[in-house]
Amino acid sequence: MSMREGGHRWFEPALFQHLPPEECRDLLTTKSVGRVGFSSPDGPQVLPVNYVVHRRDIIFRTDAGSALANAMRGSRVAFEIDDIDEFLQSGWSVLIVGDADHVDDPDLLVELWGDRGPQPWAVGLRTQFVRITPTRLTGRRVLQS
Repeated sequence: MSMREGGHRWFEPALFQHLPPEECRDLLTTKSVGRVGFSSPDGPQVLPVNYVVHRRDIIFRTDAGSALANAMRGSRVAFEIDDIDEFLQSGWSVLIVGDADHVDDPDLLVELWGDRGPQPWAVGLRTQFVRITPTRLTGRRVLQS
């Protein structure tokens, strides 16, 4: 449904607010699906993943032989979550830029295979845990004035 009628907005122009890092970290705990952006031999890709926040890192699981897993060893990536209300034309987004790598720590792997780890929705073996360590965390909220 379009928010325009006769070429006019139903609402006043939106206001952008930059979110402080602590609010961004809080918002990261409210979702379980985000999007990871990375470079691949086929060019840039953005894929949805189920994730958890572990300390301040993002952790997700993928197929160990997948293009995603291969691209996640020592790579700079982006990770994004959002919540959008298209009717009210408002919402928020959080963006992480960070370094991705495979999780190799045996103690952490034991913890992640338990109830604390991400639970992928996709079928198939998802045995490779990936950690994104944030180097930049930003967020913004758009509100109608």
